[in-house]
Amino acid sequence: MKPLATLLFMIAVMGLLAILMTIFPKEGISVSKDLTLQFPRFSEWWRDDGLLQNTSSGNAFIPDLVEEDRQDGMVVVIDTVVNIQPTETLQVSDMSGVPTFDSSVYNFKPRPINVEEIRQPLELPASGIGCLRNLFDALTNPNELAKVVRILHYGDSQIEADRISGYLRYKFQQQFGGSGPGLIPAKTAYDYKAPCEVICTGNWQRYTIFPFIDTAVHHSKYGALAAFGKFSPIVNLPPKEEPKLSPQISQPSDSDSAAVASADSVAIPKIPDYVPPKPAVPEKIYHASLDFVPFKYGYGNSKTIKRVRMFYGNHTKPCSVRVMDGEHILYADSLMPNDFYAVKTWNFAQTPENFRMEFAGADSPEFYAFAMDGLSGVAVDNVALRGCSGTIFVKMNGVHLGSMYRDLNVKCIILQFGGNAIPGLNEDNVGAFNNYFAAQIRFLRRICPGVSIIVIGPADMSIKVEDRYETYPILPTVVELLKSAALQNDCAYWDMYEAMGGLNTMPDWVFHDPPLAEKDFVHFNPAGANAIAKMFYNALITRYNEYIAARK
Repeated sequence: MKPLATLLFMIAVMGLLAILMTIFPKEGISVSKDLTLQFPRFSEWWRDDGLLQNTSSGNAFIPDLVEEDRQDGMVVVIDTVVNIQPTETLQVSDMSGVPTFDSSVYNFKPRPINVEEIRQPLELPASGIGCLRNLFDALTNPNELAKVVRILHYGDSQIEADRISGYLRYKFQQQFGGSGPGLIPAKTAYDYKAPCEVICTGNWQRYTIFPFIDTAVHHSKYGALAAFGKFSPIVNLPPKEEPKLSPQISQPSDSDSAAVASADSVAIPKIPDYVPPKPAVPEKIYHASLDFVPFKYGYGNSKTIKRVRMFYGNHTKPCSVRVMDGEHILYADSLMPNDFYAVKTWNFAQTPENFRMEFAGADSPEFYAFAMDGLSGVAVDNVALRGCSGTIFVKMNGVHLGSMYRDLNVKCIILQFGGNAIPGLNEDNVGAFNNYFAAQIRFLRRICPGVSIIVIGPADMSIKVEDRYETYPILPTVVELLKSAALQNDCAYWDMYEAMGGLNTMPDWVFHDPPLAEKDFVHFNPAGANAIAKMFYNALITRYNEYIAARK
């Protein structure tokens, strides 16, 4: 192509683009519910800000909060953990090569964040600090600590792989004693190794209350983890039927009721031909095993296990169990049939190096959880429910769940939800969601009287608007409604959204150096989750110190 033709072509293209910039609707063109076409306008084209507008409104962040506790000798990095020397500081893997790079924010500069100024308090209801009395009294009572004081941390995918819970467990056990990773399922939902990896052998199946209920399950007994595991097919006993008269016997009519039936009015039953019984079919015995492997890079206290309690039930045949350390049998027992719930406990003088459990039976029990703890102190459980909005509890059998809470000595329940509901909420349905969430709190209070409940609201979440990442419009409303639901139902509330900095602060965490959140602008990475965990623990322990000071 000749130079003149090239120049004319370029001028024509630029002219066409200029026309589009002039006539293209400011609000864009909606192609579908989730897709809107945008085109820059002249005012945006000539804007020279030097960087994308940062419209965030809150705190900022410095590396002090990301740095791990040096005395523990480990730090969290992207998707894994590495050991370091006690004198080293945090090393987080480089995210510059992550292929999710967005060219529209290449020069975004996060604001500096001063962690010393971040003191997001734990907000209290009208009853004041009394809403946490059940937990705080247990932490100061040697008799309660001797039974293991339990804190159940429910949440969505923000706490997967023991994020946030792991740090809380470490700090509580460091201060009040205790060990072990807490509640572990027989079969995990995803291939995570923290806080404890479970290697299944046999035909293990996982049945959940969320996201869907298997039609083979004809009950609502799922336990504290909202799921159970089995290694044999589900056996549903048929409902009992009322006995029926033989059709060969004629029934007297109403008109004949006063008459005496003659011998001829009754048909003589036909005697069936003799059929020899079929030979008994040997009952099929199913075999399965579970190997529990502590997370290699986890906190040291979570690797020490002195007591294991197995929560199981709802099986029709005896099941044998052997507790092993490698090839050495520590315990051998039999689980007798029951149609509800039972607990089996084993104590260990020292943590088994190769902890294994072997099972054999014609009908597997439903295994609700394995509590792997110390003999005393505090246990913190990580119950991550990916995609859940925290509205599952009322669907479960309250007597069953409450019994398990009592046996576990649950003193505090942390509910960290809300984020998964955000994309589907609007001004029309957000009130219904809030009412449904409040119903979960009231249900938990009924089945576990006196329990301390802490609600942690959602983090900031960003949606892309033209060339910017902005907070979901409905998110601040959800935060306020969840706070109201918590405080009105005598729960403490911790505002993770405000702790991050509030409106439009997720980009600050994503583009922080080192990064503290993933480039989906929704989830924290391990370093960011640890930072949030520290902020929350500081807020909770501050209230604890206030409670202790008031008692003196």
